[in-house]
Amino acid sequence: MKKIIIISLITMSLSAFNVYAADLQSNKKEIAMKLNKYDSSAGFEGPADYFTGKVQVGEPFKAGDNFDDYQGAMVNFDAGARTAWHTHPKGQTLYIISGEGRAQSQGETVRKLMPGDVVWFPANEKHWHGAAPDTSMSHIAIQSSDSNGEVVTWLDHVTDEEYKAPTE
Repeated sequence: MKKIIIISLITMSLSAFNVYAADLQSNKKEIAMKLNKYDSSAGFEGPADYFTGKVQVGEPFKAGDNFDDYQGAMVNFDAGARTAWHTHPKGQTLYIISGEGRAQSQGETVRKLMPGDVVWFPANEKHWHGAAPDTSMSHIAIQSSDSNGEVVTWLDHVTDEEYKAPTE
């Protein structure tokens, strides 16, 4: 009798486990890595309304579970090229890939940027960034959109005097 009870309990446990496992499988959402191959032709030249000098914005990307958590792009600045003053509603992170760059937040000293540097601009902080006067610079720029889908507000151009100020 004892063997029958034990076998029954084991059978019921296995049946319950199988139902639980089947339920997990049916509710399991498909999760997989997504790879987008880089396409250098998918980028665009930085418009003169927002940039000084030659700037190439690589293929923009979006990421996150819904592909709208954050977005960014690889940006290549020729020597002396730079953005206009601008802000981001949720801030911006720059990761310097190559060359030598410059960045400044309004009212602060111009900062020298080198490969491996990571720059964070808080939400709505007025700033600019670009290459050094005699050296090109590339960075990855990452930012998030606000509830209206906006990621940047462009402002006035950086003057030559502002750009050529001493660096820290």
